[in-house]
Formats: sequence, structure tokens, C-alpha cells
Amino acid sequence: MNRDDFIEKARALVPVLRERAAKTEAERRISDATHKDFLDAHLYRMFQPARFGGYEMDLALMVDVAMEIGRGCGSSCWGLTNIAAQGWIQGMHLPEVQEEIWGDNHAALIASAFPGKGSSVKKVDGGMVVNGTWSFSSGVDFADWINLQIFLPKESGPPDHFYALVHKSDYEIVDDWYVTGLAGTGSRSIVLTEIFIPERRIQFTPNIKGGKSPGSVLNPSSLYKLPVFSIGLKHFSGTAIGIARGAVELIEDDMRQRKTVTGVNLADQQSVWLRIAEAGAEVDAAWALLTRDCADATRMADAGIEPSVEQCLAWRRNDAFAGQLAVRAVERLYSLTGGRGLSLNNPYQRMWRDVHAAVQQMLMSWDVNASNFGKVRMGLPFSDPRV
Repeated sequence: MNRDDFIEKARALVPVLRERAAKTEAERRISDATHKDFLDAHLYRMFQPARFGGYEMDLALMVDVAMEIGRGCGSSCWGLTNIAAQGWIQGMHLPEVQEEIWGDNHAALIASAFPGKGSSVKKVDGGMVVNGTWSFSSGVDFADWINLQIFLPKESGPPDHFYALVHKSDYEIVDDWYVTGLAGTGSRSIVLTEIFIPERRIQFTPNIKGGKSPGSVLNPSSLYKLPVFSIGLKHFSGTAIGIARGAVELIEDDMRQRKTVTGVNLADQQSVWLRIAEAGAEVDAAWALLTRDCADATRMADAGIEPSVEQCLAWRRNDAFAGQLAVRAVERLYSLTGGRGLSLNNPYQRMWRDVHAAVQQMLMSWDVNASNFGKVRMGLPFSDPRV
């Protein structure tokens, strides 16, 4: 399969995803049928190493696929792209760990989770012991492994950051995903009780900040030399603009056939034309920005150039800005929905909720990412253990 095949497969799923979107939201999880569709289309494996049955596609495909799946169902897109991104990240892990995950099961899937209140980590001989709750685990229903984000405090300075893999047999899923937007992602919490994680399964984030990674000896593609926590956030921003693209299409279809109570065709109104044009331009501009970022990062990886902190923060800024453009596009068209747009069952209302939820993700926060970039540009100190 080539990248065009992936895009076509994603595009073909849009009608059925739209049909399932309301049920997905109501059930607070991606349906088993949608999960099977993603498996059959090989979408989870876009960035999985080829030696384990994956396709090692270019990272920009994340944006292009999200632009299709997102216009069908934002929650389904969020779940898909989060799992696909973990397949890429694990391609940078130690060869023996990749073998442990995929050696006997090329279809094994990985989700991630963020430390919750009361979670704890302690270093022990040969690894770490984790205890407590980790949250926001998108795709947990279908995952064989979870990649825990670990922030290990130090005596001075910011904490060290790690990814640590745990098998699904080591945790319990908690049904606590009750939210207003992206409600269908099923991004629930997991609880671990004094679980030992061996050192081989722990990835120190500075090892995947760009350039050769521990997995490069096995997977030499430039894909596995990209910086994870700067260029690798396209599953968040791509989903946001995919949702916005779907919103523009929904309004265009609606305006073509709607009339006011006095019989005026809304399609004949200049205010409608202007709003549709500007919203569409915002989506296209965000798409182009993310695509350029992926091309620049790949070119640097091919040339063996490790990105500077300023460059990494510029990529983060651009992801957050793409999210803001997506929100603006959806907001710009929202007034055209009229009173019907207030209904919780209105598809546009769902898109409005979903795009706002997407930019609530910490790494998509405009204030945080814009401030970090501005600080570095002004020569001020910056610290984030993941950059």
C-alpha cells in the first residue's frame, strides 16, 4: 500500500463514520465495528516498522488521513491517530522491546496514558515501580499495551520524562470518561497497583528528541529519527482540522438547500459566501502549515540535522495555531446553524464540542505553546523535559 491507498481507504470510511457518530458519542467509545474497519484498512499500522508488518509511511500522512477520518467522526479520528502515533514511537524503542511487542503479534496495538492525581513512581533496581491512576488513555479498549508518561522528579530542575510500557494484564480500566467533547474516544483511566516495569521497557525521552534513536539500528528510516514531542503532535492538530473540514462541508450542504421562514434561499446570501470562504481558507491554511512542518522535519532527519529547541517549539506553536484556526473556522460558521444548532443531536453541535475538546489537550494549548516559543525568541530560559 502507498500513501494514496491509505487516503482513499480513509475517505471511503467517511459516510459510515458519519452514520455512527451520534452512537459513538452516546456510548462514549469507538464501536467494535469502527475498530474493525480501521484494522481492515491497516490504518493503525501506517507508521509501524515494516519488519513487523507495518508500512513506515511519511509522517505527513497522519495529517492527510486525519483530514478524512476527522470529517466523518472526530472521536474516531482521535482514537485512530493516537494509536497509530504510538506505533511510530515504538519503532524508536530498543530492538528487544519491539520484538517483545510485535514479534508474535504484528497486530498488537499501543495506547498511552498521562499520570493522574495520586499516581506515583519510584526507581528500583532494574526498573521502576508505578502505582495509582493514569488517565486520558485514548484507545484503551483496543490496546494490548499502554505507554505510560512518567515524570520523575529530581532534586533540582524539571523532572526527567520517560515513556514506560505496561501490558494490558497489568492494569484495570476505569469507566470514568464523561466529557462534553470527543466523548466517543473512550479515553478512560487505568489503575495500576505496585507494577514493576523493567528497565528495557522504559524509554528516556531525550533519546527520541531527533536524530538516531535506540530503534534506529533496527529501523533506519528517517521516520524513526524525528523528534516525538515537537513534530510528532500531528495526530492532535490533524484531528482538529479534520473536524473543521467536516464542519465546513456540513454547512455547505445545508446552505444549498435551506430557506429562511420568509422563503429566502440562504445560498444566495453574501454573508453565507463570505463565512464559508474564510472558514475553508482557515482549514486549508492549517493543513498547509502542518504539511510543511512534516516536510521540513523529514528533510532535516534525512540530512542528519538535529533540530534546535527553537525549531521544536516552532513546530509545537504551529500545531497549536492550526488548532486555533480549526476552532475559528467552526465558530465562524456556527451562527449559520440557527436554533437547530443548539440541539445536542445536531451533527454540527457535535463538531463544535469536539473541536473545542481537541484544543484542550495540553500540547495543543495556544497560550502555553505560544508563550514557550516567545520566551525562547526573547532569549529567556525554557524548560520542558520532553523538548
